[in-house]
Amino acid sequence: MKKITIVGRGTVGCIAVSHFLKWTDWKIDWVYDPEIQPAAVGEGTNLTLPRSLRENLLLNTDDMLALNATNKLGISKRDWGKGGEFNHTFPIGVAGIHFNAVIFQDYVFNKLKNNPRLKLIERNIAVDDIDSDYIMVCTGTPTSFDDEYKLVEHIPVNACVVSQCPWDYPKFNHTLTYAMPNGWVFGIPLQNRCAIGYIYNDKFATEEQIKLEAQELLTELKLVPSVQRSLKFNNYYKKENFTDRIIYNGNASFFLEPLEATSTGVACIINRLAIDLFNSDTDIKKANEFYHKTLNEIEAMICLHYFAGSSFNTDFWNYAKKLGTKKIGTMMAYENPFSNMINSVYAPPDVQNKIMGSNKEVGTWPLISYIANIEGLGIKDKLRNYISVEDERIRKPY
Repeated sequence: MKKITIVGRGTVGCIAVSHFLKWTDWKIDWVYDPEIQPAAVGEGTNLTLPRSLRENLLLNTDDMLALNATNKLGISKRDWGKGGEFNHTFPIGVAGIHFNAVIFQDYVFNKLKNNPRLKLIERNIAVDDIDSDYIMVCTGTPTSFDDEYKLVEHIPVNACVVSQCPWDYPKFNHTLTYAMPNGWVFGIPLQNRCAIGYIYNDKFATEEQIKLEAQELLTELKLVPSVQRSLKFNNYYKKENFTDRIIYNGNASFFLEPLEATSTGVACIINRLAIDLFNSDTDIKKANEFYHKTLNEIEAMICLHYFAGSSFNTDFWNYAKKLGTKKIGTMMAYENPFSNMINSVYAPPDVQNKIMGSNKEVGTWPLISYIANIEGLGIKDKLRNYISVEDERIRKPY
């Protein structure tokens, strides 16, 4: 029988163990350091993680209360592009979730820990010392970014101030994504608290300035923070994420800012690619190509928002729009899944319906999400400058 070792007990480590227990008959060593405190990050999802939790752990709505979770029915966006507010609302019958990451990790761990195929190893082990057919490394953010990682060039933010605000009940059921003078703010509603995080670039604003701007929004939302914390981050991904024996996942593999809540969704994609690779259903080159393609498409969707700009005329937004425009220009200059999807926004309704019926996704979004964001951001005419009305992709599904 094959054996895989999964290193790390954070959110992605828990997702990975549940995935391999469900979809393989392999033995699993779960290695983790009990002294490492879990990180309360990545508490909003797209539609991928709820599907995975349902399939792999049989979680249902009763589990939502245990996770302090709420249904995420979409994303409420304000002051992006043309200004105003719009909702990127999910289709009826599907939802993402907002969840407490620390509770989630303990909850999943307790569900899995007694599985007879699972061996728990509570200590630090160097990857080179692991005796296993396969290894998945889910150990969190790397301590250094050497030649193994590529830093993402077009995302303009690198810091965050997060305020945890207790409340008696959830006041909204969409993730808030509000443009601000020096970045943007997310709002994650849980059952007993709301997390408000101001994402910014520390070259354009001090932490003290960001806290003052965040407080204005907290006052508007009638929220009072009980805890505030600050963090810095890089946007990056592995140059070679897949080898014949070792695969990286979670922040050990990549990090792209949380504008579209894609981190857990990509983690689920990596799990599926890993099983295909280890079962010889794909090869290392194709797995790495798909990984790079997916992250490139997600970066492009994030940059679409910066390409749109915001209601604010500040140094940050001038910088962000410059980077966003460069990324979109590069993506639209050749045929690729992202430029194909953008072209499809301008296609006749019958062509769009065929694409939607095929469940085609680019990054982690179907065509209907591209349409909602491009129209809500007010950039349909602006994007048209990058395409030709004679383009064959507009007249038929690609």
